[in-house]
Amino acid sequence: MPLLIPRFDEPRLLAAEMELIDQSFGIAMLGCALAAFILALGLALGGGRPGAFPWALAMGLACAAGHFGRRRLPERTSQAKAGLYARAMTALLTLIGALWGLAAWLYMDVKSPATVICILSLIAGMSAAALAVFSACLPVAVGFFVPAIVPVWAVFIATGDAAYLAMFLGTPLYLVVLMIFARNYARVARHGIALRFANVELISQLREQTARAENAQREAEEANRAKSVFLASASHDLRQPLHALGLFVVTLGRSDLTDKQRQLLTHIEAASCAAREMLNTLLDFSKVDAGVITARPRAFRLQPLLYKLENEFAPQADGRGLFYRTRDTTATVFADPTLVELILRNLIANAIRYTSQGGVLVACRRRGKSMVLEVWDTGAGIPASQHRAIFREFHQLGNPERDQRKGLGLGLAIVEGLARTMSTRVLLNSRPGRGSVFRFALPVTEDRAETPAAGLHQRPGLRGLRVLVIDDDQEIRIAMRALLESWQAVCLALESEEEALAALDTFRPDLLLADYRLRGGRTGQEAMMAIRERLGHALPTVIITGDTAPDRLRSVHAGGAALLHKPVMAQQLHTAMTALLRDAGWRQDIPRSAAGNGADRMARAGR
Repeated sequence: MPLLIPRFDEPRLLAAEMELIDQSFGIAMLGCALAAFILALGLALGGGRPGAFPWALAMGLACAAGHFGRRRLPERTSQAKAGLYARAMTALLTLIGALWGLAAWLYMDVKSPATVICILSLIAGMSAAALAVFSACLPVAVGFFVPAIVPVWAVFIATGDAAYLAMFLGTPLYLVVLMIFARNYARVARHGIALRFANVELISQLREQTARAENAQREAEEANRAKSVFLASASHDLRQPLHALGLFVVTLGRSDLTDKQRQLLTHIEAASCAAREMLNTLLDFSKVDAGVITARPRAFRLQPLLYKLENEFAPQADGRGLFYRTRDTTATVFADPTLVELILRNLIANAIRYTSQGGVLVACRRRGKSMVLEVWDTGAGIPASQHRAIFREFHQLGNPERDQRKGLGLGLAIVEGLARTMSTRVLLNSRPGRGSVFRFALPVTEDRAETPAAGLHQRPGLRGLRVLVIDDDQEIRIAMRALLESWQAVCLALESEEEALAALDTFRPDLLLADYRLRGGRTGQEAMMAIRERLGHALPTVIITGDTAPDRLRSVHAGGAALLHKPVMAQQLHTAMTALLRDAGWRQDIPRSAAGNGADRMARAGR
């Protein structure tokens, strides 16, 4: 029963089925009309049946009505109109099938084998064409098969001749086979359409997931930028008072103090140093994050660096009851010694911080053309699941209370970034309860290590050096003037770029010290450019900043000035100044002009 009375599918499937049929419907109608006129012509010429032409005309009109009439339904393959289109097409195909059945009933003379063969061939051909074109929607195909074939069967029944027994039995069998094939084709078409829908839905889901992933990536990038802005702002606000404090402490240390005052000053220096170390850690991370660190490899011997680190960290290890060992080496490597020192310093500090008994070993091992530097400890060890996570920023193990004495969780993130800058990797082997070893490889070279010239170790004095200071913070101006004058330099400290430009008529500076953020939204870099333009030459400049934002770091590095970060240690400032003066060829014994001497007196008066 379901085979004889098929039903239309649900609207979504039906719309797709009718779209498949509609693509070939015009050709099918044209072929049906041509077949009808060919049959009529054959019947008229060979069988003497001119009455077949009106039948062919009726068939042509029905086919034309179907082909052109469907244009009255412009949205015929939409879900809303597919049901109406399917019913109309079923009715049309039933009419066309009935016309073919009528031709068999009227013109199939069993006494004329040629006529029988001609009519049966065309009806079978039309049925096969209907199977191919209309089986996507089973009711449409069945609508053609039944009225086209049942009359043929009736003709053979009406003959009552046993000679046509095979045709009598074969005709209904042919109808059943057609309907079975049509049902199978319909299932295949339905399955293909369902797969197409599934693919469309999958593509839509993939697009949605891709859009969500892109949104998540944008949010992560925004969060990362917000983090950088926060670090820059927070560190700048904290560096400003610490910078002034450090300058005052150095100046105070040169004064006559009692033993109790010296003891208090020592505690102040220790507290200031701890805060400075935390901010410097943030600065190192910001530099790595900004990509402003560039490796400058050269040949250097490892042993002096290892001695230096041992002298610094061995007392810390002893203070915690730990041993500190260094395995001597004669190796010379080709790398950036400053970055190598930073990596080892972070790894050794971590090893001491997280080791409660035993000790730390710093060793080198030759592996082919590389020297592998290793930092061993006998600490608590690191679970395998955390081996990659510990290299993420602010990730710490064993510090749920966020004890600042255990650091900020940036050391290993800095280490990984510095190693990446030198085209190497930091590898970790660790077992909980057994300790850890961090290692990284550096290329070995047979070249002799560079030895600085003797003159580079001689720091030029600052007696008589004329320094122009621009800073909008009064406390820093006072502290900076006191420090520079303790170095026997002549200092003029002003609060704005405008005052500095106005003072150039009477004060010709040898060096400029400028804060990055100045009044009126100006920067120390802009002030430097304006002063250099007024003087007509490149004035050696130190820009002091508390910012750690990546774009700020890149901008200042590109400006041609030395860059120091607050809080600045006095020795660090002295080193930067003397390096700039050495490069500029400044000499302490250069005579000063009368105008310059007058300006010096004005500067000493504090203007």
